[in-house]
Amino acid sequence: MTDENNNLFRGLRALAVDPDPVFLRTMKEHLEAFGFEVRTATTRREAEKLAEEISFQLLISEILLEEPDGGFVLTYHLRSRCPSMRIVLVSGVSFRTGFHFDLSDPESRAWIRADEILDKEIRFEQLEHLLARFFREKNAAAENGSAQGFGSPAPD
Repeated sequence: MTDENNNLFRGLRALAVDPDPVFLRTMKEHLEAFGFEVRTATTRREAEKLAEEISFQLLISEILLEEPDGGFVLTYHLRSRCPSMRIVLVSGVSFRTGFHFDLSDPESRAWIRADEILDKEIRFEQLEHLLARFFREKNAAAENGSAQGFGSPAPD
């Protein structure tokens, strides 16, 4: 972790959502080490309740929550409420099912509404670099007068 990134993330709030307590604890520890203030939830409903009470700049969520598409539903609801929130979905679904989600085409981006989908096996150094890019782009866009930030899907 770089000090530059730690300063970039300092004061930002992240919501991590996953039914796996070990993964959730590990994600929380890494996000805090990056400089984020972190809250956690194990279900979509719990995450939505937290998001009603607290403004988050980052959501990292498993796709498979209490429903098979719970992460997608959560992403849809939170993106609708906060278009500038950075959203990363993480999952082992590709490994378990062989099905891969691709955000490269506009049709997929329209219904998935996440900035990135990552395998759960991601190295945390990769995650830090991805988040640094997201928030640098967002800061640059804000300095240039863009309301949403670069790379954010437009609200419907």
